[in-house]
Order: sequence, then C-alpha cells, then structure tokens
Amino acid sequence: MEHNSSILWLIPFLPAFGALINGCTGRKLRNTKVVDYLALGSVGISFLLSVFYFFRLFALEPSQRVITQNLWTWFNLGGANVNGGLTQNVMEWSYRADPLSIAMALLVCGAGFLIHLFSTGYMADERNDGRYYRFMAYLNLFVFSMLNLVMGNNIMMMFLGWEGVGLCSYLLIGFYFDKETAAIAGKKAFVVNRIGDFGFLIGFFLLFMLFGSVDYNTMMGMTRDVLAQSEITLFGVTHAASWWFNLVGICLFIGACGKSAQIPLYVWLPDAMAGPTPVSALIHAATMVTSGLYMICRMNFIYASAETALAVVLVVGAVTAFVSATMGLAQYDIKKVLAYSTVSQLGFMFMGMGAGAFTAGMFHVFTHAFFKAALFLGAGSVIVACHHEQDMRNMGGLRKYMPITFASMGFATLAICGIFPFSGFFSKDEILWKVFEGWYNHGHYDGSAINLLAWILGMLGAFCTAFYMTRLMVMTFWGNYRGNGEDPHCLRSPADPQPNHGHADQHHGDSHEPQGHHGSHIPHEVSWNMWVPVAILAGLAVVGGFLNVPHSLHFLGGSHFGEWLAPLLFQSEAVHVGSHSIPAIEYLLQVFALVWAGSAIFLAWWIYKIDPSWSKAKGFVSRFPAVYRWVSNKYFVDELYDRVIINPCKRLSAQLWAFDAWVVDGMVNGAARFSVFAGRFTFWIDARIVDGLVNLVAWIFQQIALLFKFIQSGRFQHYAFVMFLAFLTFAFWHFLA
Repeated sequence: MEHNSSILWLIPFLPAFGALINGCTGRKLRNTKVVDYLALGSVGISFLLSVFYFFRLFALEPSQRVITQNLWTWFNLGGANVNGGLTQNVMEWSYRADPLSIAMALLVCGAGFLIHLFSTGYMADERNDGRYYRFMAYLNLFVFSMLNLVMGNNIMMMFLGWEGVGLCSYLLIGFYFDKETAAIAGKKAFVVNRIGDFGFLIGFFLLFMLFGSVDYNTMMGMTRDVLAQSEITLFGVTHAASWWFNLVGICLFIGACGKSAQIPLYVWLPDAMAGPTPVSALIHAATMVTSGLYMICRMNFIYASAETALAVVLVVGAVTAFVSATMGLAQYDIKKVLAYSTVSQLGFMFMGMGAGAFTAGMFHVFTHAFFKAALFLGAGSVIVACHHEQDMRNMGGLRKYMPITFASMGFATLAICGIFPFSGFFSKDEILWKVFEGWYNHGHYDGSAINLLAWILGMLGAFCTAFYMTRLMVMTFWGNYRGNGEDPHCLRSPADPQPNHGHADQHHGDSHEPQGHHGSHIPHEVSWNMWVPVAILAGLAVVGGFLNVPHSLHFLGGSHFGEWLAPLLFQSEAVHVGSHSIPAIEYLLQVFALVWAGSAIFLAWWIYKIDPSWSKAKGFVSRFPAVYRWVSNKYFVDELYDRVIINPCKRLSAQLWAFDAWVVDGMVNGAARFSVFAGRFTFWIDARIVDGLVNLVAWIFQQIALLFKFIQSGRFQHYAFVMFLAFLTFAFWHFLA
C-alpha cells in the first residue's frame, strides 16, 4: 500500500477546475473553442492520469494495490461504542486508487471525455444562445462529483459525491428549464433520489455505530470481529450481528434503488429523457445510475454476510429487469426505449449482486456503459439528422444516409442482445448463469427457489430486450424514410397514440439541411465529433467482453476483470454457491441464451420488416388491445403514484398550508391585531381619561386664575378696596361666629 501520492487528487479536481473556470468566465470568454478546450482538456487529462495510476497499480502485488492520499482533515465524526470501547474517528478528505476505484475512474473519465466531445457537435445550436458554457460546466461538475463518489477513501466521501451527482442530474435534466416537461423532470429526479438517500443515510449511521469508523479498510478489517460478537445492542435494541448487517444492507439498497432506478423508485429515469441526449448518455447509461452498483460492490463485506439483504437485491433486480423491459416494447420515442432498457439492464446488474456474483455485476456495469452510451449517442445523432424528431414512426431508411451511425448502433444492439462474441454475451449471460447456479447447486436442485424465479424473469427480460432493440433498429434504419410526414400505417396499430412531433430535446436555431421531396429534409451523417465517440464506444462494446471471459470459456481468454477485483472482495465466491457447478449445464444455458435472443431478434424482424401487417392486423396488439394499452402506458405506475402518493401529499400540503395560514398565522396575526387594538385602547385611555383628568385640573386652575386675573390690575385703590372688602368679610364672619 502506498500513501500520500502527490498527484492523485488531480484526477477528481481537474474537472472541478474546468467547471469553475467555465462557469465563472464562460459568459465573458465568448469563445466556444476555449470553453471546449477547458471542458475536454480537464476530463481528458484526468483520464490520462487514471491510466497512469492503473499501470502503477498493475505493477504492484495484488494484495498491495491501494494508493491513498489525504489532503486535509475535514471534521471529527466523534466516537462510537464498539466492542465496549469508545473509538474516535476523524474524517479525512482522502482519495484512494485501488482496482475498483481506478476502473470506475477510467470509465467515468473515458466515457465522459467521449460524451463531452459528442456534446461539442450536438449542442452546437446552444453556442448562439449563450448557454453552451453553462452546459459544459455542468458536465465537468458532474464528472467531479462522480469521481469523488468512486475515489473517496471513506463512505462520507462517497456520500458527498452521491449528493453531488444528484444535484448535477437536476441541473442537467432541467437544462432546458424554460420547457415545462424538462423542469418537472429535473424536480422529479431530485425528489425521488432524496427518498432513496434517506435510506442510504440510515445505513450510513448504522455502519458508523457498528464499526466506529467510515473508512473502507477499517470497516472491512473489523468485519469478522463484529460478526464474531454474539449480540450487538444499538439504540436499546439487541440482535445478532448478521441481523444488523441485513438491516444495513437493505437501507443502503434503498439508496441504490433511488440512484440506480430500481422498482419502486425508477420512475424518474424515463422522464429524465427530457434533458439533452448527451446527458442521457453520461448520467443514465455510463455513470450516475451505476453508483448504486458501485456502492454495493464497495460494501461487499456487508452483503457477503447479509443473505436476506442479498435476497431483496436479487428479487428487486429481477422484477425490475423484466417489468421495465416489457415497458420498452411499446414505446415509440427512441430515447424512451433506451431509457426503459437502461432500467432493465440495471436490474440485471442488481441480479448479479443479489446472487453474490459481485464481479459479474460490476463487469456488466462496464459493458453496459459501452453499448448503452453508444446507443444513446447514436440516438442523438439520429435525432439531429432527423431535425430533432424522436418518434421512430417518423424515421426509417436511415442506414442509407447514416452508415457509420447505423453500423455503430448495430454492433451495440448485438451487444445488448447478448449475441456472441459481443460484450453483452460475456457479462449478462454470466449474471444469468450465476443466478441459475444459486438454484442448481452441485447437480442438485437444492438452492433457493428465489434464484429460479429470478432466472426466469431475467430470461424473459432478455427476450424482451432483444425484441425491442431489433424493433428500434428496424423502425429507425430499415424501410423508407418517413420524415416527410407520411403515416406508415403498417407500423401503427389502432391502439397506438399519434406520433409526437414535439421535441424532447429543445434546440434553438435554424437547420440548414438540403430539401428533399415533399418539402422534407434529407438526413445525412453527422459531423466527425459526433460519430467518432459513437464508433469508439461501439468498438468497445464489440471487444470489451473478452476482459472477463467466463470460466467455461476459458480457452477464449482469462477472467482478467475478476482477478483484478478479487483483492477487494470479502468473499470471492458467489454467496449462494460453494463451488463451480457442472460446466455442461453452463454450456447448455449459453446455447439456450443465444437461441433465446436469436428467436426474439427473428420475431421482431419478422413483425416489423418481413411482414409488417403483423404489427397491425394480425398481431398481438390488435388481439389484446387492453394489454397493449397497459404496457404502452407503463402500467399506469406514474398515474398510480399521482393518485396514491403525490396528490394526497399535495392535498395534505394544501391542508397544512391552510392550517398554517388560518390557525398558526391566524393566531400570530390575531395576537398582532389584539396588540394593536390594546395599544390603541390604552392610547385612548391615556389620551382621553388620564390626560383628560390632568388637563381638567389644569383647566380648573386656569379658570380660577382667570378670575383672579382681574384683581391683579396694578392700581393701589383697587387693592385697598379689596383689602377693605376682605376686612368687612372677616369682621362679618367673626360677628356671626
């Protein structure tokens, strides 16, 4: 283990510097090239530094592959009772480079650089609006937050990045804040993620109480000692250590459900397609949505000893993989299809984690980043070529106009379908095998029935994936171009909604494309800075699977990725399996998976290309319109949430507002009014009565003084006369007495 590496901190901080400079000076620079150089250069140099540290780690012994750097002491977390003693924990602002964090840094910076490059072409219209620099600053800030999440040396640093990417997602999804749908989508993403973050915080606090530390190495080193305790008492509740581990695992997984879009907190991700397409590629394909998977893999020492929590992860992942895949079957917005595909693929990743196959789950994170980022960026290229049209029913025939984009998306589609030898075959099928292996153990069906159910749902989800991706490719790239507004009746059933000619990606500025027939524009291949990133990612989707070849196919290569992560895993074997099962079963399942995916591809090809009438007259849609209506409307989950949660919360909020306005504020305002009235009344008493009495006494004396005023004339004879009258009065009074 090496400490105090002098330049490790530059990997996360260079994008932060790019965000700061562009954000503060971008409006004044007025030179988009400078903005581009700052944004791309900061992320590109971080990628090169990540490569440097990768080779530096590779040169070390596997058990020594950890490099850390403490920058400063952030704050003191106080103490916690662990093993009967009080431990102090100082929170350091510290970074670490280990096999997992450096692999994620390579993914974040590498994919981030390509998406930044794509953005220079895709967001070209924004250069004239003066908002371009802000977009690039947001992208840099997101990369900084994500690198803090994956390179932090403790869970507090992870949480800092966790919240940072949530903030950046709000800023990027709602980038077109002048459009209501984008503004609502940004707020929805932010609020839903906060719900999950509440569970993450509870798990974080429980971890600190269990271990008295937030440092990864410290917690992992203490795991066996904590598990060895017969019982642990926290907050007056006593349970076995494994019970607390299960609780921590479930709480942390709630946070992962929000950030990684799992049922029931997945609803924000499809709506997030209202943001620019590069945002979808960066946040919703390659980086942010994988943070929940990274967290589980990083905390594997908790989950390896929490079988209940793993079962929850497995079930939720399997249900998400299947249900969201069915939602993608009936979408016509090209980005919405990919959005539900992302949710489904994330479900597959969590299935791997739930099966205890942490390496398989993390490897699918990387392969998914390759092919899904290529698909999203390719979809962005298609949208630009079709003048920001996103409805696939208004596309078609684009392979003739966009051959590079077509080839790139075709390779990525084969990868996501799990076709050999593309990357999805090696990662997704490995997950399905590990799930199945948890049920079929040592040649006997004595494993968990949950694993069998999860495998069935996973296979159904894989079939749906191959079907809707083939459907997307056929509707987009085959046939004739339908951008002239003609209604391709063979691709629309009576139950289908009309095409949406609105633009989810709102761009400003006029397009200058050549005119085609019927006044339509002829699509053409996009500029090099847009197709090059797509092609590179598609190339990685083709060859990336060979980085982690399954054990049964060892003759094709080694399990390099698994060996790379092995030193960080508390338990290297799958949790539910003690040893590797019969290879023949694995071969059989691999062949079955290929036939299964091929069947889905052929079915979609037949329906949408060979005999398109099946999509209308003879197909499932016409025979089961109610089912199609439910699927096309995403099972009305958003409507259910509106009715059961959101609208009651709004009504409750309105009632609380009314109570606050009429009761609380009424009491305050009433007290104020009473005070004003009392003040006015006491003022009246003081002015009219108290001052009146005083003034009355003064008036009486004034009147008396007026009477005596005439006596004081200054004439002696008058004074003598008065004295004489007084003498007579006195004498008369004395006489009477």
